[in-house]
Amino acid sequence: MTQNVVISGYGWLASYVGKALSGKVNIVGTTRSQQKRLALKDQGITAIEYALGEDTSALCNHLPNATLLLNIPPGRRNTDLASYTNNMLQLIDAAISVKVAHIVFISTTSVYGDATNEVVSEVSTTQPQTASAKAHVTIEDYLLSKRDQVDISIVRLAGLVGPDRHPARSLSGRQLDAGNKRINLVHVYDIVSALTTIICGKPLNDVIHLCSLSHPKRGIYYVDAAKAMDIDAPRFSDTEAEPAGKVIDAAQSWSRLNITPEYSDPYRMF
Repeated sequence: MTQNVVISGYGWLASYVGKALSGKVNIVGTTRSQQKRLALKDQGITAIEYALGEDTSALCNHLPNATLLLNIPPGRRNTDLASYTNNMLQLIDAAISVKVAHIVFISTTSVYGDATNEVVSEVSTTQPQTASAKAHVTIEDYLLSKRDQVDISIVRLAGLVGPDRHPARSLSGRQLDAGNKRINLVHVYDIVSALTTIICGKPLNDVIHLCSLSHPKRGIYYVDAAKAMDIDAPRFSDTEAEPAGKVIDAAQSWSRLNITPEYSDPYRMF
């Protein structure tokens, strides 16, 4: 029987994951837009119109023995993080109640906050500072508490980069501080490799990091990236100061997945 993979939150990242999984699994995707639902249908994807907090019945029809990829961020404009968190936990409960086989939760390395200058590993203590990061930690902890009922894989992503997405574009021409802060980025193609391995292989029942293996200062890296992309470079203060900020150590996670990231050096990302 072909494996069902239900992707709840079929956005930018999911579009890359869906392409990689096409032909290997049966993909079901959720979207809040009727137009997007029809577009997904044209791509051969079973599409469900669903927004977090709505009735989960239609979604749950596809979840027994399936893998559920939870890829629903709270959104930058969402100020009601309590509602977001509660709705996510209710969706998780609904999935477990119909015997979903595996839940993969897309989380973020922002759960470590920005107050540390340390190297953080998968077992480092979380120190969330923003409401979004705190919500992610709550959802992670809830999922980990359910490992006796369902297989869980929690994937903490560093800053996202792709062929059509690079932070240097949004920083172009700006005057910024903390040029000595280290960067933590991950390329979408490496994320796809990891998620394909996790979904089609053995569940982790644990937490992993996905991040590049090199962490240059942002005051150097983003200027170099802007020059390479032929856009106005940002200007940073403090670039000459000693490197600061957290370093996301993902070496153990990549090794665990038996993956050598193609974009281990951020300078390959532009």
